[in-house]
Amino acid sequence: MRITHGAIAVALTAALLGLPATQATAVPGGTASPPPLQCVDNGTSGNRVQVLYTYEPGTSRLAEREPVMRAAAWVAQQNINDSARRDGAQRWLKYLTTSTGCQLVINSVQVPAGSTNGGGFLDTLKAMGYNLPGRTYVILSENHRLSCAGTVNDGVNNDSTPSTSNLHNSKTWWITFQPSCFTGHTVTHELAHALGGVLPGAPHWVDGSHCNDGNETLCQDTATVACPDPLAVRMLDCGRDDYFAVNPQGSYLPTHFNAALHSLYLQAGSSVSPLTTIPPLAPQVLRATDVEGTSIAFSFLPSMLPIGGGYTMDYQLLRNGTVVATVPGWQTTVRLTGLTTNTSATYTVRHRITVNGTVRTSPVSQPLTVTTNSSTAPAGQAENGAVLMLTNDVTDPSGPKLAMDLYSFSENDNANIVQWPANGLHNQQWRLTTSGSGYTIRSQHSLKCLTPLNGGTAPGTDVVQSPCTGAAAQQWAFSTISGVTYQIRSIAANLCVQAAGAGTGGGTRLVLAACSTSEPTQRWTSNRIA
Repeated sequence: MRITHGAIAVALTAALLGLPATQATAVPGGTASPPPLQCVDNGTSGNRVQVLYTYEPGTSRLAEREPVMRAAAWVAQQNINDSARRDGAQRWLKYLTTSTGCQLVINSVQVPAGSTNGGGFLDTLKAMGYNLPGRTYVILSENHRLSCAGTVNDGVNNDSTPSTSNLHNSKTWWITFQPSCFTGHTVTHELAHALGGVLPGAPHWVDGSHCNDGNETLCQDTATVACPDPLAVRMLDCGRDDYFAVNPQGSYLPTHFNAALHSLYLQAGSSVSPLTTIPPLAPQVLRATDVEGTSIAFSFLPSMLPIGGGYTMDYQLLRNGTVVATVPGWQTTVRLTGLTTNTSATYTVRHRITVNGTVRTSPVSQPLTVTTNSSTAPAGQAENGAVLMLTNDVTDPSGPKLAMDLYSFSENDNANIVQWPANGLHNQQWRLTTSGSGYTIRSQHSLKCLTPLNGGTAPGTDVVQSPCTGAAAQQWAFSTISGVTYQIRSIAANLCVQAAGAGTGGGTRLVLAACSTSEPTQRWTSNRIA
């Protein structure tokens, strides 16, 4: 069975360009530890979910991907366990972990060039020994582009036998993700398939092994919304009658495979009080992306986002346990100012969701201790090595500012760069690298650089991506307007990046235009991601 999901200078010159006289380099302040998984037995025995990172020669980005992978694994384990808590029980997903310390094992696997999308990828992994029975392989593949994610097994054949001898337990599963799709939600979603969701014959089964009674991890955007809570997207089996329930409902699930009772990938825990309100999860991967004397730039990764309507959300940054900043729900960065030089403090972040007037607050994230220095520079500025989400002064009707966005996650040469509601995903992340008297601006998704189309220098020229060469056409100056808000100016054309026709809609192409500090789509604020 196969399930696929498509997709989700010199000082004078520098001053004239609005650059620092000496181009600064980002000063990172560390990343919080990964969230701790729930240990299950010795970490290796019995059925296990094993996490792999695969890459073709010369393409490994494991150091960048690993924190995201660990966070997503934790989110999936929490989601599945909270699904059991609805019935006053616990069910812990059994990852392959170290025998001491319960650390998630991530195997880094180099595969032959061209093998990932050529049809023989799984055969390659099998030949390397990644084909154990009773093993589910969760694979972040650096080069995978055939789909957002796909789930394959070696012959489960929709077995619905209500027993631990079910083929879902004894066969092998491979779940492959492209990097931009590896999130807590998608890992939960694909693991729900491997745990038996949703088999033909189940009351709410629809094609693709999904369901039609949202909202839950395997069915959203359905005509029938049986579970309208925006955080029900965290849960498996909304009605507890299709594939997962400790206390199954209806007539089907008590007589068919039920992951909560029959899966050997889940370890039962002790009885707990029934979960009556679905809580938000703590954000993860809290980073101090730039540390200066009186300011720090932070970024973090949301664990799960709600789906549906009737809610608002935000994030709060805490310093030594006290809230010091609140940012809207679309923003995953915080710039904290007014700090004391050469002083240490411990920071955490939490997620707040308000549903029908009631606030639900997550636990705080893993802590991060940061010490300011004696620098007078502003944290989060545009500088060498910084990874930024760049937002302009236009607010989308849906709430977020509009961000510089690589359209549709394209990896093609000359793909358009547009403005799009800010979300902080990889196609909205841009790395600055010193080049000449300015910077190249490289997409963290495609690894290609911001370039005027065909190197053009005329007003109206589209801004696109092309392979990074360091050519003059790819050199950009960040001219300070105020604080960490800039114009982004083509050094070769002496023109600035703005929305075509000064348009304010999401999806509007970015072009070169005469520089104007009062034009909202030319005012780009640095949101430091990494």
